[in-house]
Amino acid sequence: MKSNYLSQICFIAFVLVNTQTFSQGIIFRQDDWQNVLNQAKAQNKLIFVDIYTTWCRPCKEMDKKTFSEASVGDKFNAKFINYKIDAEKGFGVTLARRYNITSYPTCLFVDATENLVYKQEGYLGPVDLSKEADLVLLNQSDAKPIYVLDKTYNEGKRDPEFLYEYIAKRSRYNLDNMNLVEEYVKELTPIQHSADKTLRLIVNNGFKIDGKAFEILLKYREKAEGLFEGGTEKVNQAFSTSINEFFYQAIETKNTKLFEKALQANLRALPNSADRVNDKNKLTFYLAIKDIPKFVDAAEVYLDQYVMFVQVESIRKQDMWEYEKMMQAYQLGIKDSVGVGAPLYQNIKKNGKYTLARLTANELNDVVKAFYEQVDNTAKLEKAIPWIQRAIELVQNPDYFHSYAQLMLKMGNKQKALDIEQKAYELALKEKIDTQKFTSALEKMK
Repeated sequence: MKSNYLSQICFIAFVLVNTQTFSQGIIFRQDDWQNVLNQAKAQNKLIFVDIYTTWCRPCKEMDKKTFSEASVGDKFNAKFINYKIDAEKGFGVTLARRYNITSYPTCLFVDATENLVYKQEGYLGPVDLSKEADLVLLNQSDAKPIYVLDKTYNEGKRDPEFLYEYIAKRSRYNLDNMNLVEEYVKELTPIQHSADKTLRLIVNNGFKIDGKAFEILLKYREKAEGLFEGGTEKVNQAFSTSINEFFYQAIETKNTKLFEKALQANLRALPNSADRVNDKNKLTFYLAIKDIPKFVDAAEVYLDQYVMFVQVESIRKQDMWEYEKMMQAYQLGIKDSVGVGAPLYQNIKKNGKYTLARLTANELNDVVKAFYEQVDNTAKLEKAIPWIQRAIELVQNPDYFHSYAQLMLKMGNKQKALDIEQKAYELALKEKIDTQKFTSALEKMK
């Protein structure tokens, strides 16, 4: 009996220990890289590599919130050989250079012969990392995994059949296919441009706005719209996504020619909404390149024509309509207002009546802030007064009062600036917001 009792105790202890081990998250091996490759080969598994740096905050967040998750550990410990290495120390430097690591964290999936199967840059939460792993495992069971197609492409293969397969495979990983789509359509005959297969590929993968794919979709737009449910919206979104990508690149690189191309492409592809989108993007672009006179002109056109034109009462009605629509889903039991759904429900109850009002006020405040920081002409600064007053009318926010005060100070009206900044401070106190910015501003004004 004693022996049997001890056996039961040992078994329970074994189960507890193994349960703890199996639920502790990803177990990363601390080993020589060659040994890790050998283990991957022996177990017929891929290697999951977390490449990090000691100064990378998102890397630490992934350690704390993603790699430690039990469900993630269960999957990765069973399916992969897991390896972690500092990109700035020892062999980590070599590995980072070999796989062209330029940002952190970066997660790699590598096979036993060091072929890169997949690379993911940036922070991923537990659910997203698990989804990436599932995609990698699905790809690995494919007769032609993506790294094989990468190699074939790099060797120069460009026939339409291969490029179509390659784009389709890459799209499963949400990889950028704009350049590949352009290569693909250049290999087609004119009669193939209007094929359903071609139009679907262009719409689903994006395209360069100064290339052949853009022109093909413009020419056969009506046919492309008929290929999808909600086709008009689908095609418009494809144009918008590609054009916005070029707007972003132009603003980031301060490239005037590229920006002009994006403006023209938007006018051609989306004439119903292009004027407003273009005018708003001019604000951002001219501020980015420090062309303040053009920024000021663009601000006047955009805010007066599109933002100030909409009356406060119309914004209030739109917000209430949206709020009642959201609340109806809870009243009908379609959405849960308790348990995991409670925080979202409470946030909607608190802020849902002011969604458009806040967006509009923020838009106005952002421009006013740029004005008092960048503009010196008093007549131009006066243009910004009704903008910030409208923002305050829409939403009583201490930051908006602060912007108003700074605008008055820039215009030389110190007493009014003090009075308005005091309101900002009092409102921040009332809303239990950090008052340091407002007290500091008040001290400088006195």
